[in-house]
Amino acid sequence: MSEMKQKSKAKKRGYDLDDRPENKSRRRNLSQEDEWITDFIKRVPFGYFGTRWDDQPFVHPMTFWYDEEKHCIYMHGAMIGRRDANTKRHNQIAFCASEMGKLLPSNRALNFSVQFKSVMAFGDVVEVTEEDEQKHAFYGLINKYFSEMELNKDYSPIIEEDTARTRAYRINIKSWSGKENWKAAPDMNPDWRELDDKWLKDDSFPMSYGKMGV
Repeated sequence: MSEMKQKSKAKKRGYDLDDRPENKSRRRNLSQEDEWITDFIKRVPFGYFGTRWDDQPFVHPMTFWYDEEKHCIYMHGAMIGRRDANTKRHNQIAFCASEMGKLLPSNRALNFSVQFKSVMAFGDVVEVTEEDEQKHAFYGLINKYFSEMELNKDYSPIIEEDTARTRAYRINIKSWSGKENWKAAPDMNPDWRELDDKWLKDDSFPMSYGKMGV
């Protein structure tokens, strides 16, 4: 094989942002369509937001909500903080949310796996300064996480003092992608003895389903 062909093959196997957009998965068989992504991002409770200060990256876990009509993500934050400073310096932002299922043991080290679902999104973040949109952002957060509670009955309306003490942000989504790998069991080594049934139960491993380890 010529040197040029070898380099071309190596490039295809690797990753290059110029050749493959940030929202394109290497494992296309796990990729999901927009309808799946929309459903997932509306239900998942927690997200991680990636910003940067020049060459120093920063990841911040936050509650959020997805506005399907505007195709954007709303979140809130402190008046002064690292994320606010980062987004004022660089408005590009990355988002990730995931759900972890059962840990999947195998009788081959290479095939140990885990059930998971995830969404990644990329876009620009802006501070929301218009009062009506600020309220829209904050009420959306309340409705997502406390939907059983009723405005004007269980809690008071948002007032100017509330919006003056916290910031609202809108992420204008430019691209996104979703993945799901929720198979019941991983691949096994046919040349090795079968796994004992005790390793195949839902509660065999304490960190299954995203639980904290002991």
